[in-house]
Amino acid sequence: MTRQPPQDTPRRLPFLQPPPAPRPSGRRAVILLGAVAALWLVRWALGRLAPESAATDLAGLALFLTVAVAVFFGLRWLWRRLTYRVSVRLFLSYLLIGLVPFPLLGLLGIATGYMLVGQYGSIRVGQENEKLLEHLSATAVSALHELEVRGGDAALALLHVPELEGAGRSLRTLALVADGERAWRAPGSEELAVPTWTTEAGFRGLVLDGERPYAAVVARHGARLATLLVPLDRTTAETLSRDRWFDLRFVVRDAKPEAAGGKSSGVTINVGTDKPDGKATVRVDGEEVDAEEVERDWASRERSGDWWDRLQIVWVRFPEPPRSWADGSEATERQLVTLIRVSVGGAVRDLFGSQREVGREVITALLIVTAVFSAIYLVAVSFAVVMIVAITRATARLSRGAGEVGGGNLDWRIPVKKRDQLGDLALSFNAMSESVKHMLVEVAEKERLAREMELAREIQESLLPRREFNHGGLAVHAHFRPAAEVGGDYFDVFPLAGDRLILTIGDVAGHGLSTGLLMAMVKSAVATLVHDGHRGVSLLENLNELLLRQSVRNRMVTLALLEVDEAKGVVTITNTGHPPAFVLRPGGELEEVLLSALPLGHRWPGAPASRTVAFPAGSKLVIYSDGLVEAENAAGEAYGYEALGELLTRHAGLPAPALLLAILAELDRHTGGTPLADDLTVLVVESALAAA
Repeated sequence: MTRQPPQDTPRRLPFLQPPPAPRPSGRRAVILLGAVAALWLVRWALGRLAPESAATDLAGLALFLTVAVAVFFGLRWLWRRLTYRVSVRLFLSYLLIGLVPFPLLGLLGIATGYMLVGQYGSIRVGQENEKLLEHLSATAVSALHELEVRGGDAALALLHVPELEGAGRSLRTLALVADGERAWRAPGSEELAVPTWTTEAGFRGLVLDGERPYAAVVARHGARLATLLVPLDRTTAETLSRDRWFDLRFVVRDAKPEAAGGKSSGVTINVGTDKPDGKATVRVDGEEVDAEEVERDWASRERSGDWWDRLQIVWVRFPEPPRSWADGSEATERQLVTLIRVSVGGAVRDLFGSQREVGREVITALLIVTAVFSAIYLVAVSFAVVMIVAITRATARLSRGAGEVGGGNLDWRIPVKKRDQLGDLALSFNAMSESVKHMLVEVAEKERLAREMELAREIQESLLPRREFNHGGLAVHAHFRPAAEVGGDYFDVFPLAGDRLILTIGDVAGHGLSTGLLMAMVKSAVATLVHDGHRGVSLLENLNELLLRQSVRNRMVTLALLEVDEAKGVVTITNTGHPPAFVLRPGGELEEVLLSALPLGHRWPGAPASRTVAFPAGSKLVIYSDGLVEAENAAGEAYGYEALGELLTRHAGLPAPALLLAILAELDRHTGGTPLADDLTVLVVESALAAA
């Protein structure tokens, strides 16, 4: 029958309690607030007494650092408190993973769009410049042919370029024709040098005449050449930009940093919104300036129309290095830069066509792609929400289960919805709860048994006689040490008339409660037989018959019966399988009384062995259980009879109490702390004359 645990109040299991929500350290908070208040008072006092002193500044710095530390710990506490729940952490993780990429992608798209629009504007400006040079080249070739046929004046008249690609786009040009030593120059071109450095292939590109940049073409045939130069100044920029979706400005800068006195030369575009108005910045000659300040009056007025027509960006174009007009060498120390202000709406229309076409084709495609991506994103978000809810519910079930079990409800089981990692954790938790329940039942049962065994031990101790006993001239000193809660060793003392004394010592096979009960029965039977007048062999034979009639397992008992007659100076020893007694007589004579016989609980072939030996005044009698001689050390070596005999011989002159202590000390030295495997009982009997 299984014993049920006591129905007491459920135990709370601290190791299963859910951890409390993080709370700030009160001592730390008080210290920080006190430090802030103290430093504020010091800073306030110093500010009143010496506002400009270094101590005031130092106190202000210390106050700032202390406030920063306090804010840090406060934010950390707030973060821990807010993120205590798994659902909050999952939600924040989703926000970081699912939403943060959108602004990053937006910024990436803005930067990419900025660069693409700017680069497209640069390409279109390059195409316009190439058209200009092609137009100038065709005009120069025609003028060269006219020079061969009709002369220089006719050729020079042909070099006048009144319009460029339509009305209202006249360009101011410098023109020159030459035939050997003769040269004809248009008005304004009087100081223009003849480019004799050109080859038969002619030239088309950018040149520098001093500090002035030009777009130049030269057509040559032998000694004859025709030249057209368009100055790259504000007037030309205004002409090229009129009615366009971009504005231009031409800048000549030093190509090398050392040429600008150690500053970074040239023009650098910073694509960003570090200005309060959100506009891009331009770095010219190492100095950062607003894009609007590069040219106070751009070639065209402010754009009008939709917001993306008014939206303009600044870009830069670096054409090929210019040549020197004087000798045709490459001007590596100077750099010609074209600043471009591009209208985003104009660039888009120029790239894709009319607004109607953009709306019908590109915008429709973008809307379709956006709808598809949004649908995919919503599906992903829904899937993430489902997973977050599932994880949150599973975690909540685990937390509730931990609280229930920690509160003592060991019958609580967590429902397992899915066989995932959290489901396996719930199964493990349920198994742990079941194990804890059985463990508590076993612990309760063990505690009950331990209490019962302790009570049995107390009862056994009460059944044994006093450890010190005097009768006439005899003194008995005993020591009893059980190896378990209830031991199987037994001894007793029976005083008789005429200064006689009967001592019994026994050892019941085994340990535990059953052994103790058998020992109590033996003690009761011996006491009854002694009081009935049985002695020696008769007593032990009757006791053995009594044991044989009992249906008791493992009823083997070793027992020695000793009757000491002080007046006659003898001791009669009757033994049934117990270790031999030692008699230590005056003068150091030691006798080991060996008697061979079967233990109690067996059918004897004859009477038990008995022997009477001399026990004169001053003698000592030592009797013991086998727990003494069989005690082992850490190496497994038994103490033994020989070592006991040597000890008794060595301490023969000691009185009985001191001799008993010497035996126990030698035993402890031998075992070295190794627990005894069997019960230990030692009795030392001495004559009163030995003390005298």
